[in-house]
Amino acid sequence: MINENPLVSIIIPVYNGERYLWPCIRSVICQDYINIEIIIVNDGSCDGSLSIINQCKESDIRIKCVDKQHEGLVLARVAGLSVATGKYIQHLDADDTLLSDAISRLVYKAEETKADIIAAPFYFCYKDKTKSLSVIEQFDELTGIEYYERILTERAYWSVWSHFCKREFIATYYTCVVPEISYGEDAILMIQLILNAQKVVLLSDPILNYNRYDISMTSAMNKSKFAQLRACETWIDTYLEDKRLKEKYGFGLAQRQIRIAFISFYWQPFEDTEQDLNRMARNLDIYPELITLLTKREKMIIRCYRFSRLLARILIACNKLRYRIKTVSKNE
Repeated sequence: MINENPLVSIIIPVYNGERYLWPCIRSVICQDYINIEIIIVNDGSCDGSLSIINQCKESDIRIKCVDKQHEGLVLARVAGLSVATGKYIQHLDADDTLLSDAISRLVYKAEETKADIIAAPFYFCYKDKTKSLSVIEQFDELTGIEYYERILTERAYWSVWSHFCKREFIATYYTCVVPEISYGEDAILMIQLILNAQKVVLLSDPILNYNRYDISMTSAMNKSKFAQLRACETWIDTYLEDKRLKEKYGFGLAQRQIRIAFISFYWQPFEDTEQDLNRMARNLDIYPELITLLTKREKMIIRCYRFSRLLARILIACNKLRYRIKTVSKNE
């Protein structure tokens, strides 16, 4: 049971977020759990974000504003952590909104279980107003190593804002900050916490709305983001190797590599495709059960590659063109 009302620090990094910022801040101010500090980090916004933050600050003494030059999401979060004083940390992106009882439920679970990390589901919310619950496999309690395996096999999520932690735990284990990797940065932060967690528990009900305002493939991924994604995967591979855990997670890593490979076929230069296809074929030889996770089109590419590398490259090129034409027509 909860015998106290510990302070919770809610960190919101903002960069040119005026379009969505009001609902985000309002969702935090209106939490039914009152003992919070709201740390809003203005990361050098060029729009009206700072004005909105200052207006909100005047009306609620719990709001702190960190106004800094633009250095990216990673360092904005670090700046928020550096001034946080709460027992617990909840991250929130500036275009998302917390459900009104999210913090009270998270605090209760954290105090009751004494877990290092509280994982929680969330709602995917799309611009056409549709809403769906994130898929996360139910569990009562896992070690961090067990939980990481679920993330690799897409039974849980990387997102930093769907994990509630003690501030001291983050300060102790989030020791490697990589500001140059801004796409996939959640994975770099969370892997350091997860692999050092003795206990991860699940809060069964969702805590926030993850708002997807633009979900086309062209907006979700581009060449720059793809390069960041590759850099993130390389960093994680090195981290696991240093921890001597890479072999342990062989199946999960192979599954993740296949997913990223098929994403990359739309963005990378053709001279890089060969390496992905080679690694994919090796992974499928080692873990043949992975074939059941592929779509018909993906299976066809693999079969073509085993028969003819040239044929596989032609098929990939056709699919790339087909998808981009489809995406452009959808956005018109």
